[in-house]
Amino acid sequence: MQNNQTYKNRALESLNSKWANGVIATLIVFLISGGVSQVATLPMGQASGTAFSGIWSLLCLPLSWGFTVYFLNLIRNHDISYERLIDGYKDFVRIFLAELLVGLAVGVGTILFIVPGIILGLMFSQTAFILKDDPQISAGDALSLSSKMMQGHKMELFWLVLSFIGWAILACLTLGLGFLLLAPYYEATMAHYYEDLKAEYQR
Repeated sequence: MQNNQTYKNRALESLNSKWANGVIATLIVFLISGGVSQVATLPMGQASGTAFSGIWSLLCLPLSWGFTVYFLNLIRNHDISYERLIDGYKDFVRIFLAELLVGLAVGVGTILFIVPGIILGLMFSQTAFILKDDPQISAGDALSLSSKMMQGHKMELFWLVLSFIGWAILACLTLGLGFLLLAPYYEATMAHYYEDLKAEYQR
């Protein structure tokens, strides 16, 4: 496995001439997942609005998956038409279940002591990519394989994720607009990390 800066440099190289694609894909997902929820809940009461937001977040889980694997396509020079963002809905049950299981595991772990949530998040971090590369693998098996692939690599990935904290703070100072650039940069970096992790695991 390579160092953090090398993965970031590879991400920037992959995004070269494709920044517009990454930014537009990010904007589409942000508007659908967050914008629709905000607008739809305006005329609702607090309880109804909260319930709708929760349901909408669940329905957007396959979109979140599509966003993650969109950048795997990008670094592989595969199809990056924006229709790929909704590919998760073509395999709804498998993708939804896997994303839900990861979210529940991380959420429960975070509520308990925070640190277990971080560990579980790292453990299952490769699930989306695994589902993309193996259309036949079940949701549970994808989580299990991610856990196996991440053995001995969780701290390594933790530092890679943490290396983006400065960029995240800067993005917040731009009222969130900076995330339109940060999200593609981060996702492409994680996609490159997966490629090396997969190659190492298969050796």
